[in-house]
This record gives sequence, structure tokens and C-alpha cells, in this order.
Amino acid sequence: MVLRALARQRLDGGTEYEIIVADDGSGEPTRALIDRLRPEMPCPLLHAWQPDTGFRLAESRNNALLQTRGDYVVFIDGDCLVLPDFIASHARLAEPGWFVAGARCYIKQGQTRKMLQQPMAWTRPSRLAWLARALLARANRPFQLLSLPGGWRRYRHPDRWQKVQTCNLAVWRSDIHRVDGFDATYVGHGLEDSDFALRLLRAGVRRKSGRFASVVLHLWHPRPPAVRSPNVERFEALVASERHLPVIGISHLAPAEKEIA
Repeated sequence: MVLRALARQRLDGGTEYEIIVADDGSGEPTRALIDRLRPEMPCPLLHAWQPDTGFRLAESRNNALLQTRGDYVVFIDGDCLVLPDFIASHARLAEPGWFVAGARCYIKQGQTRKMLQQPMAWTRPSRLAWLARALLARANRPFQLLSLPGGWRRYRHPDRWQKVQTCNLAVWRSDIHRVDGFDATYVGHGLEDSDFALRLLRAGVRRKSGRFASVVLHLWHPRPPAVRSPNVERFEALVASERHLPVIGISHLAPAEKEIA
């Protein structure tokens, strides 16, 4: 569902894109699925795999970033569907010196179960249809599915890292490399996106809002139990410092870049 929704984008003239699957150690069925879908995609579909040695989301994204050829990178999660104008909306919001933090709507558990039973029926999500479903309590935040004028409060919180999440985040590739990507010391769930956003701000990149323009539909799934993980201490150490570079960043993967080339 996720990949086919990405394949069915309505683009503005001249916009080209690629899809990179950042794979944190899944097995052969994932590789086989990507190989099977690749011929029907309207753009390059790349697969960046790393061995399964724990939940290493930050390093997985760095690994995928080494393969990108685009000047502008839009991050989503593997449990998020996008609307047909998702990439076009981000392209219109793109502005040098700014990253764009988009919004998400959570699909409720019953609706998610229904979708997973018939995935092919849900690969072309419609903004209007999902607005109606959200108003019928099948998803939350229904008004995020409205598309408001381009200048609507886009610059209201230019220095706020809070609630920036990589399930819907767009960043210039040059700015990603300015902060050396994600911090791969974050292992396990949480706060690697907050770390990334705070370091972007410290490097002089401002925050722009993509609310009421660019939204993802987040499939329901159980959440991990709330525990104080070592990631909390990692992020607190960053807040207490003034640095904008990670402890272990994308530059540590430089040998892999030569292999890809």
C-alpha cells in the first residue's frame, strides 16, 4: 500500500523523484517484494539494507541517504500512506534555508484492519474521501486533510524542534550533510528525529510548517511501552550542549558510499 501510493503521485511539471526503502534488517520477503514492484514504478525504486542488530532507525536512514541523488529529501515511515499530491505539495513548500515539518492523521484500529485485509483497494487515497472518513471517526485530525492557502502560518515557529517527526519531514540534502545526517547512537524507539531537528536549527536551518498542505495517513499499530530509554539521556546531553553534529553521523558510512558508486 505504501509503495503503490507513492507510485501514484500527481506531479507538477518538471518534478522528478525516486523512492528509497531504508530497510533495517528485514528478510528476503521484503527484498522480493521490492524487486517485484520495481518494474511497475514510475521512478527509481532503491533498496538500502542493513543487518538486523537491533532497532537502528537513525543509521538505517543514513544508509539510505547515501543512495539518494535528489537535492531535496522527504522522509516518511513505512506505516504511512500518502495522498496523490503529497510530493507536489512538498515541492511547492520547499524553500532554501528551511525544512518542512508536515502533519499526520492516525487511522483508527478497525479501519486499519479493514485496509490490511484488502490492501489493493487502498493504494490511491483521496483527500476528500479521507476527510469524510475522518469526520466519521475512522481517523483523527480530520481538518489536517484540508488544503489551505500556501502562506497559512507557515513561519509561526521557525525555531521549534518540538513535534518535528520524520514520518513527514522534508529537508534539503545539502542541509542534511551540513549536520552529518542522523545520530546513529540512537538505538531503540524515539528521539532520533528530535535530535535531528534540533541540530538543523543550530546549524541555521529554520522550521516551516506543512500543516494543512502535506499530510500522511498513519496506519494503526500497537505502541511500545513507555519506558525511559537511553535515548532520553542522549537527547538531554545534546540539549545541554551547543553542538550541531552527531556523535556518529552519515560520514561514518563513507566507505559504503564508494561501494554504491
